[in-house]
Amino acid sequence: MNYNRKIIGDNIGFSTVIDEKFNTCSLYVNFITELDKSTVSEYAFVSGILSTNNSELKTFAELNERLFSLYGSDIHSSVRKRGDLQIITISSSWIHNRFALENENISAQMLETVKNCIFNPYAENNAFNDEAFRITRKDILDSIITEINDKRSYTINRTARLAYRGEPAELPSHGTLETAQAVTPESAFEAYKKLMQTAQVEIFYVSPEKDDSVADIFAENFAKTGRQPASFPFRSASPVKPAPELVTEKLDVGQAKIAFSLKSDSTDYDALYLMSLILGGTPVSKLFVNVREKLSLCYYCSCRYNEPKNSFIIDCGVEKENIPAATKEIFNQLDEMKNGNISDDEIRSVILALENGYTAVGDTPASYASWYFERFCDGDYITPLEKYKRICSVSKERIVQAARTVSHDCTFHMLGKEVE
Repeated sequence: MNYNRKIIGDNIGFSTVIDEKFNTCSLYVNFITELDKSTVSEYAFVSGILSTNNSELKTFAELNERLFSLYGSDIHSSVRKRGDLQIITISSSWIHNRFALENENISAQMLETVKNCIFNPYAENNAFNDEAFRITRKDILDSIITEINDKRSYTINRTARLAYRGEPAELPSHGTLETAQAVTPESAFEAYKKLMQTAQVEIFYVSPEKDDSVADIFAENFAKTGRQPASFPFRSASPVKPAPELVTEKLDVGQAKIAFSLKSDSTDYDALYLMSLILGGTPVSKLFVNVREKLSLCYYCSCRYNEPKNSFIIDCGVEKENIPAATKEIFNQLDEMKNGNISDDEIRSVILALENGYTAVGDTPASYASWYFERFCDGDYITPLEKYKRICSVSKERIVQAARTVSHDCTFHMLGKEVE
C-alpha cells in the first residue's frame, strides 16, 4: 500500500491510496463546513441532489442507466456531523479498466460523470431541477420525521442536543424539520455555490494503480469556482454545565431509556478513548458486566466517546422503577475507575478488541478513505499499526487520570406515558 497527499487548490487536499489487491477504483469527495442553522438543511439538500443527476444526465433514471452500463458503477452521497462540523461526501466506485470485457475506459467515463454531478448539476435560472429537488426533499423530511421511531438513536441524539446546546454541534446533520421545510430549489442552489467556494475539500482516490489525471480533473474544475475557503477547527471541546441538567420526555414506549452526557478537559485523547471502552465499549466493559449482567438493572448499557467534542454519552434501556438504581451504579462504575480500580484483564480485553479493528483497515477502499480522513482531521498522519502501538503504550495511570477529569454534564430520560 502506498499513501500520498498533496494540495491541488486553495484548501483542497487530494490523497491517493494505491493498493494492488483491489479490483475497483473508489473516489470520496468530502466538503467540510461549519454546522450553521442558516445552511445546515440547504447543504443536506445539496448532498442529496448532487448524486441524482447532472447537466448531461438530467434524471435519476438516466444517471442510473449510465451507471448500470458501466458494469454497475455507483454514485452515492451522505451528510454527517463531526464535532461542530458538517461533512458532505460524494462517493463513487467502479471496476478498474483492466477488467472491462471490451477494453472500455471505465475510469474516464466515470470521472466525467462524477465531475458533471459535482460541478455541473442540472439547474436552470439559478435553481435546482424541480423533480430532483422534490425527491431529495421527501427523503430528508422522511428521515427527520421518522427519527423518533428508533427510540435508542433518538435518545442519544436528544442527549447530544441537550449537551451541546448553544454550540454548532447542537444541530442535527440534516437540520430540523423547520429548517428543512424552508429550503427551496433556489436557496439550495445558492447554498451549492457557497459550498463549492467556501468549504474545505478533502478528496481520496483508492485504486490498484496510480492515475494522475484524477487530481488534474479536480484541480482544473475547482479553479473555476472562485474559491474563497474558510478554515475550521476540527476539535472544539464542549464546556461542562455549571450543574448537571435533567430533561424528561414522555412518549409511547414500554421500556424507559436514560442517557448521560459526560465531559472532560483532558487532552490525553488516547487515554480518554481507552477509558470509554473499559467503562462501556465492549461486552466485558464495567457497565455491561456490572449494571446489566450482575445486577440485571438494564437491557443494555454502553458508553460512546465523541473525541472532537471531548465528551461521552452513556445510554441505557431500563424499566422505569430501575432508573434510580441503574443511575447510581453507572456513576459508581465511573468512580471505580477514578479510584484506580481497573484490572489488567480489563485493559487487555480492550486492547485485543482494538487489534481486530486496526488490522481491518485496508480490507475495503472505504476503510482506507475513512482512516486517512480522520488522520487529516487530527493532523496526525500515522498508520493503523502505529496508532495501535501508541494505544497499547497507554498506561493504567494515564487511564485513571483521564477518568478523574470526567464530569457529569446532563441527563435525559425517555419515559412511557402514564396509562389512565
